[in-house]
Amino acid sequence: MVKYSFIFATLFIVCRFIYAAIRVRPDKPIQWIIQDTRSYLRRYVKLLDGTICFLSVGFLFTNFSCLKSLISTFQPFSWDPFLTQLDRTVHGGHHAWEILWPLFGHPQITTILNTAYHAWFVLIYVTLFVACYDKRDPRRGMVYLVAFALTFIIGGNVVATLLSSVGPVYYQHFGFGDTFVAQMQRLSDLDQISPVWALELQERLLIAFHDGEYIAGISAMPSMHVASSVIMALFAFTYSRWLGWAFTLYAVMIQIGSVHLAWHYAIDGYLGTAVALFCWWFAKVLTRRFYSASNAAESASRAT
Repeated sequence: MVKYSFIFATLFIVCRFIYAAIRVRPDKPIQWIIQDTRSYLRRYVKLLDGTICFLSVGFLFTNFSCLKSLISTFQPFSWDPFLTQLDRTVHGGHHAWEILWPLFGHPQITTILNTAYHAWFVLIYVTLFVACYDKRDPRRGMVYLVAFALTFIIGGNVVATLLSSVGPVYYQHFGFGDTFVAQMQRLSDLDQISPVWALELQERLLIAFHDGEYIAGISAMPSMHVASSVIMALFAFTYSRWLGWAFTLYAVMIQIGSVHLAWHYAIDGYLGTAVALFCWWFAKVLTRRFYSASNAAESASRAT
């Protein structure tokens, strides 16, 4: 391994010397090659840091999914009747989906909401990739990553276990009554006209849950789709206002889609938003303290 590293380093230096002699022609070749090598090493370290960070996020997701699948073991599903009643009270005696249906209960609109809901999986990894590898403002990425981790730990594991619930889609299946049968029937009717992929995914998730697959946890409160979408919107605002508002619009679509597609009660999204805002604030506090401590340590080191 050492031999190959030495060969690679030698070839690198020779190639950079040739490049400097032909294209750059610096006045001080040795000084130029030293600075050039340092620049490449800094890029390599940044790339390595980003890769380790990105892999750590994968580890976080794995643990989150594993713990999510154990929620009903720690706390049997029992909060749905209370959450349903609370949701109705918050919305003036109506189920949230009933309020939304006149506006969004159309085949093509439902398909659009479903597409946006599925796009969440792509956007999550895109934003995480940007946070890990964009080193122009390290604090920006660190705040997002810390907030993201806190949101899934606090919201997706702790709060989800304390308020163990299944959501409207599984309300009848878990013995809570037929309150949402009409909603599920209407979605099924829309699916005959324009695809509602959520219905198939919901069925597959339920089968996987009963089969004991560790990635098949069921949990409604709070909505992690909404919570993470809010975190993404806050992160987008650190780049530009228009991008932030675009992601805010997307977060609103996720909130609406989560209710319309029967994944969640509306209050699941409201609490998810509150958790996200708290975690973003707390992440900013932790990041600020981390950098303050790092700067203080660096100043002390230079002083000695």
